[in-house]
Formats: sequence, structure tokens, C-alpha cells
Amino acid sequence: MNTTEMIKRNNERRELLNKENLKVYEDAMIYIRLNARSEYATESILLELLEHLIEAQQHGKSAQDVFGDDLHAYCDALIADIPRQSKQSWLLDILRYTTLLFSTLFAVYTVVQLLSYFIPSLKTESISLLPFVVIIGLSGITILVVLYALKASIFGTKTWFILGIGVYLIAIGGYVYSTIVFKGIWTVPINFWSCLAVTIVMFLLHQWFKRLSNKADLKLSRN
Repeated sequence: MNTTEMIKRNNERRELLNKENLKVYEDAMIYIRLNARSEYATESILLELLEHLIEAQQHGKSAQDVFGDDLHAYCDALIADIPRQSKQSWLLDILRYTTLLFSTLFAVYTVVQLLSYFIPSLKTESISLLPFVVIIGLSGITILVVLYALKASIFGTKTWFILGIGVYLIAIGGYVYSTIVFKGIWTVPINFWSCLAVTIVMFLLHQWFKRLSNKADLKLSRN
């Protein structure tokens, strides 16, 4: 199975867990996934762990019987055996999520341009390129902080989770503010068709980088 197939099977098989075991497993799953490790190896171990827990549940055992009293330590021990993500895969993931971000942004612009045919006040003939430079920097910092906050909140205080949401909202506000401050600077003309074209190209690039990243990750796991 490839990574996508393992994730799909994991989603299906998790439905067999009872409420208590599901909560424990999903905490472990999220914590392990948030580490910068090989995605293929991570999903392989998570699926194996799930099957082991399902089998234990069928014999009347709980997640605590399987993982022990210290789930945090158990997860850290598993993570230590998972190979780190390769630099090639890491770089491809950056390109993958950057193109997805731009695809999403231009999808919004595409919708606005379409609506402008019916609501002339929404018409925008040009956009500044500087806010896109800002959002690349903001998104990088935001992703790192949010991922760390999510990881820290699983076995620690939920304050980290609140901090992650706060940073995310600040990043959105920063982008919106930059579109106002830099309006009219480094502008390029836009219309419905140009926005639609950029959206499609960025999405196709996202899919391409995703495939390349998965291939690089699979190659690392098999070495």
C-alpha cells in the first residue's frame, strides 16, 4: 500500500475502536504525525499499531493495556525508530504547501472576479505582489508555531492550542493588513480568466510536488 491507501485504511479501521480506545489512539496518532518523520514509515507504524489495538480490544483489553500507563513515553519511543524525513521530501513539501496556499488564495480572487460581473463594486483590476511575499513568510512561521502548539497540547496544557489559534488569526490579519498597506505597489493586472488560470496551475503544481514528495519518502523508507 502507498501512503494514501494506508491513511484511507486507517480511517476505515479506526471505526472499529470503542470510544475510549479511539480517544487514546487518536491522541497518539496526531502526536506521532506531527513529527518531521518519513510519512510512509509513520503511516505504516500507525496502521500496524491500530491493527494491534483492534485485536487487543477483541480480547477485552484496553488501550492502556496495550500502550502502558505513559502514552507520551510510548509514542516518543516509536518516533525514535521512524526515519527522519529526507531533505528532498522536506523541500518538496514546502513547495507543495506553498502552491496549495497560492491556489487557495487565487481561487478566492477567482470567485470575487466572477461575482464582480453581477456586483460591479467588487471589481478589482490589479493586485499588489507584496502581500504574497508577506504571506509566504507569515505562513512559514505560522505553520511551525501551530504544529508545535498542537503537539504540545496533546499531552500538556491546552494553552498551547489556544496560542496556535491566536497565531493563525494574527497571520490572517497580517495578510489582510498588508493588502491595504501595499495597495498600488508592485501591481499586476488581473481578471477572472487570469485568476482562474493561476488557480489551476498552482493546484496542478501542488499535485505534482505531492507525488514527487511521496516518491522521495517511499524511496527513503525502503533504503
